[in-house]
Amino acid sequence: MILAFAAALRSTCLSRKVGCVIVRDGQVIATGYNGTPKGTWHPEEFPKPCPCVGGVSGADLSLKYCAHGEANALAQSAYRGSSTAGADIFCTNFPCIECVKLLISAGIRSIYFVHGYPDLSGLRDRYLSQAGIPTHPIAWSRIQPHLSALAKG
Repeated sequence: MILAFAAALRSTCLSRKVGCVIVRDGQVIATGYNGTPKGTWHPEEFPKPCPCVGGVSGADLSLKYCAHGEANALAQSAYRGSSTAGADIFCTNFPCIECVKLLISAGIRSIYFVHGYPDLSGLRDRYLSQAGIPTHPIAWSRIQPHLSALAKG
């Protein structure tokens, strides 16, 4: 999970730093963070502010400038030819409905997360239940001491 928080440090999103790690057979196969697509503008360079700044979390996801960390991790897996079938994903935040659909289709086995994320669709939990994908909350109190120790050096 610490690697997911490290990945979040690379985020270019102006409102929320999110990271994730996909692990299969005990090996990291991909990391992801929320950011603009490779080789494109940084959100600060766009002609108008991103709707995510000051907007409603989880609303109008298609209008946001950044792709979510889970989507970027799945894209990285595909780019490198690494199968995600049977893999677990560790996320700083619970995946949104769009990412959940991608994770189900990619064969993710289980989702571990620290922070929640709103589900305005009401479908996210139903999809996960129907797909048989368990979710595992990890208490911030279990993560925070490790991050503090890393920050101290």
